[in-house]
Amino acid sequence: MSEYAKVISFIFDLAGNEFMTQILLVALLFIPVCKRRSLFFVRYPLCLAVMVLYHWLCRLCNWNILPPLSYFFTVVMLFCTNLICFRTDVWQALFLSVCVYCVQHLISNISYSLIYVIVFSAKRWEPFEYYFIIMPIVTAAGMAAAYFFMVRWLCFTEELKFNSNVVIYIITAFILVASVLTYYGRQSIFYMLDGVTYMLIIASLFTVSTLVMGFMNIRKQQLEQENTILIELMHKDKQRYEQAKLSNEKIQIKYHDIKQREHQGIVDYEELSEIEGDKEILNSTYFTGNPALDVVLSEKALLCGRLGIRFICTADGSVIEFMKPYHIYSLIGNALQNCIESVREQDDDVQKEIIVEIVRRNNMCVIKTTNYSCDALVLKDGIPQTKKTDIENHGFGTKSMRNVVHKYGGQISFISENNIFTMLAAIPLLR
Repeated sequence: MSEYAKVISFIFDLAGNEFMTQILLVALLFIPVCKRRSLFFVRYPLCLAVMVLYHWLCRLCNWNILPPLSYFFTVVMLFCTNLICFRTDVWQALFLSVCVYCVQHLISNISYSLIYVIVFSAKRWEPFEYYFIIMPIVTAAGMAAAYFFMVRWLCFTEELKFNSNVVIYIITAFILVASVLTYYGRQSIFYMLDGVTYMLIIASLFTVSTLVMGFMNIRKQQLEQENTILIELMHKDKQRYEQAKLSNEKIQIKYHDIKQREHQGIVDYEELSEIEGDKEILNSTYFTGNPALDVVLSEKALLCGRLGIRFICTADGSVIEFMKPYHIYSLIGNALQNCIESVREQDDDVQKEIIVEIVRRNNMCVIKTTNYSCDALVLKDGIPQTKKTDIENHGFGTKSMRNVVHKYGGQISFISENNIFTMLAAIPLLR
């Protein structure tokens, strides 16, 4: 066992010490999270080499630097490394540095906690050499857990955004606890094995809490940003509804006036020529009993006619009279726009068809759209993922639809079978 311990100690010495070895391993784990700067494979090794050199010099030159201060210097160097090597802002670089330090701190605390439990149970120090078996196992397990629960989640996050005040609080509290209180606490009760063990366990729990708070902060900022965008989209949908409604009313009034004058034997050929241009619009006009639904169906039917898409609609406007007009426009408009975008590029005319049903079934309002789709359905949180490359600025239409349906206590689902895509929303009518 002593020879094995010497090998592990030698590996630690290559990186300066045990602390730096763990920091290096965990830092490599987080490389996929951010976009790299040019000459990354030159910048990154050089930055890590500077960190290792610092710890070598501390050991070889016997620099009397307090460990908490040395830990702090390492985190600062790690922060600078992230700024130099990755395309991150200050907050992102700081957050990633603290993530690396948190994982390292957690690995170290768990390793020492386990060995102290063994030593405390044996009531002698000889089993401490098993630390060199426990620590590599805990390091491997900790890195695997960090990858699956942290790195993968961060990789799928389009952009890391934070509440800066929360980040400052988290970082300050963690560095104080991790680099100062834990170190001096261990020194003061070193021979109280049970006390050291309990303190390390508490420090581990605090580290986990720090990570949870950081990730919750990211998620909260994401939700706030999405909510702001969805409110903006709803406002725009409301404006578009009002404009479409006004245009439709003008055409209807003009057509009604001309028909009235024709009955009186008065024919205005100039007005007739003008109305011919609106004939396509009139042919696409729907009368379902709900003005808002009429506007959106007429608008999308007109668009389908111009794109050569068959538009088959069965709609009872009275079924959705409980909904606000701009909510109707947003829900139905987004659903039909998604259908149009899916079938407009199809080469086969048979596939260029959209079916819409808005009917009452028992005590439910059922809204259903069906269209052909050759793309595989990829769902995230129950929402189809956009196929557009600009993910940050697309994909909010379906989220807006879900918000509208949930606002009225309903449920929405998206189904794809045999290249047929179906959007199905069910909203209770008994309120």
